[in-house]
Amino acid sequence: MSIFSRHFPLGLGTSRFPISGPDDTEGIEKSIKLVSEALESGITYIDLGYNYSAGMTPFVLKEAFQQTKKTFSVTAKVMYGQDSTADDARRRVELYLKTMGLEKAQYFTCWTIWNYGIFENIMKKGGIYEGALRMKEEGLIDHICCSLHAVPEDIQKIIESRAFEGITVSYSMLSAANMIPVLNTAYAYDTGVAVMNPLGGGVIAQNKDYFSFACGDKDEGNTIHAALRFVKAHPAVDIVLGGVKSIEELKDSLSVFSESDPEPPAERLERVMNSVSGLKDFCTGCKYCNGCPQGIPTSAIMQARNALLFEPAAAYNRTEPEELLYHIQMFRPLLHDAGWLPETAENPCLRCGKCEKQCTQKLGIIEAVEDTYRRAGKAYFTKEAHKERLKELLYQRGYKKVGLYPNGGFSNLIIRLYQEFFGEPEFEWVQFNSDPKMWGQTADERIVHGPAEIPELKPDLILICTYKYDQDILNSLHPYEECGVRFEKLHREEEMPWVF
Repeated sequence: MSIFSRHFPLGLGTSRFPISGPDDTEGIEKSIKLVSEALESGITYIDLGYNYSAGMTPFVLKEAFQQTKKTFSVTAKVMYGQDSTADDARRRVELYLKTMGLEKAQYFTCWTIWNYGIFENIMKKGGIYEGALRMKEEGLIDHICCSLHAVPEDIQKIIESRAFEGITVSYSMLSAANMIPVLNTAYAYDTGVAVMNPLGGGVIAQNKDYFSFACGDKDEGNTIHAALRFVKAHPAVDIVLGGVKSIEELKDSLSVFSESDPEPPAERLERVMNSVSGLKDFCTGCKYCNGCPQGIPTSAIMQARNALLFEPAAAYNRTEPEELLYHIQMFRPLLHDAGWLPETAENPCLRCGKCEKQCTQKLGIIEAVEDTYRRAGKAYFTKEAHKERLKELLYQRGYKKVGLYPNGGFSNLIIRLYQEFFGEPEFEWVQFNSDPKMWGQTADERIVHGPAEIPELKPDLILICTYKYDQDILNSLHPYEECGVRFEKLHREEEMPWVF
């Protein structure tokens, strides 16, 4: 039994509420009703981040919580980089609780651990984990958990450390070959497991016919239901997170988990995995192609390229061009799950053929690697492209102040990369955010300012860092151009997000 075992198997994901921003009254009201319906229907686990759904998720939850007598549990997520110390962690949790009108959070989550090195930083004396331990002793939180986006081997090591009582991982039919060993480890260590992206980030929902093999005799031909049941079929999985944006979507997901699986879970798991291994041109993740003499992560590349077999799903407010959507789906797991961002777009492959000789599916790995590096160049998915962009925007431009809007993962990365590429800047960084809850807060030792302070602070340039809402933010800041402030987007056309 894990700490998540007591929860209804469907958890509420809160990143897809139908809200465009803080002034979207209609969207906020719909989202409050959505949460209320979820709670009244029996959902007890709510996954949230302070920036979810245009930053309005905590506000929506507060209103919904005031309307119910049902029992529920929430996560309070703290990301290393934006918060680094025990005191940072406490301030972040207190902000969550204040915003939601709660006295405690059941789950503290070390958010988005990309690799084992970040885990080690979290665990350092005076760090985030120490802050979590203190808050647990004081009763401010009940359990210490994490969300993991590292390579499977690192995830297994982190589970085996027993630092965390529960984990959130990405798992679907698309990643099953890689992730089942992780789930087996979690099961052996009685670690609670919540699953995000059970539909492969929308790929399965977008390609229901292709994945119809997931359906058993009693799934009534519903690929999405079958895919969700497959995720829950592994005995380690306690909670499947459903990111919903309507009552209809919520009720549909609830129908899957309100009754027991019509097929024995072990049989479903075996049947679907056998079907996955037989897909034409599909990389099963066996990893026999690993061991490239040039250090190319061939297995990770081939698994990521599975996305090219399907119709691309809209992502990050992008619905076109099609090639960009493919790139997002392909490069996201390469960066997020495999930690791969090439130095340049120059392909180092020697065409020795070692990988292809060992491939059980007889895939054309050499040409696939060549195409992947070509795509990386076009999508600016290289360290060299990041350096050139920062040089173009910021280096030796004579600026005295540079604003980053909004503060967060993107701004932290920009600051770190600028220092790595060019050393200490000749200008001052100034951080902005449209969320009033962030104003006056300290983020990475810098005060966060609201947009109304732009005329007074008067930065030479404000760099719009976010990917998903870059155009919305640019439109909202247009009036401040009269103050002589320039605005630029970090991301170029056809460029991948620097942070996912």
